[in-house]
Amino acid sequence: MKTFLIYLFSILFLTLIFHNCSFNDSTENLGDGYFYRNEGESIKDILCKKANGREIPATVLEYHYDDNFIIAKQKPKIPQDPLYDLDYKYNKGTNEYYYWIIVKDSNIVLGPLSIEEFNISRIKLKLPNNIKFN
Repeated sequence: MKTFLIYLFSILFLTLIFHNCSFNDSTENLGDGYFYRNEGESIKDILCKKANGREIPATVLEYHYDDNFIIAKQKPKIPQDPLYDLDYKYNKGTNEYYYWIIVKDSNIVLGPLSIEEFNISRIKLKLPNNIKFN
């Protein structure tokens, strides 16, 4: 009986652990194959089901999107996850914020950008005013 109770407790404990882990993970469909992935504290990124480097690596702090564009504010997570297709270079160091623009219909990903580069690109691409950071 004691062995059975230990076995039962072990099964319940493992079920609870795996069940709680799944509550921390979430995704949001951003359209055109892009999605926001939240796997807890350190893995928050924007990926594309089509892959080929069309991604915004962790850690995405804020994002907004419409039918045509996705914008994101990111603070680099170092070391980078080896599963990303590209090795990203951060010109101002890893303690700064970086900005990204995705043009969905052409699968163009601009970033990492400084805030100045982001604002210039925003004007050139004619991003609508309703897509902005808070």
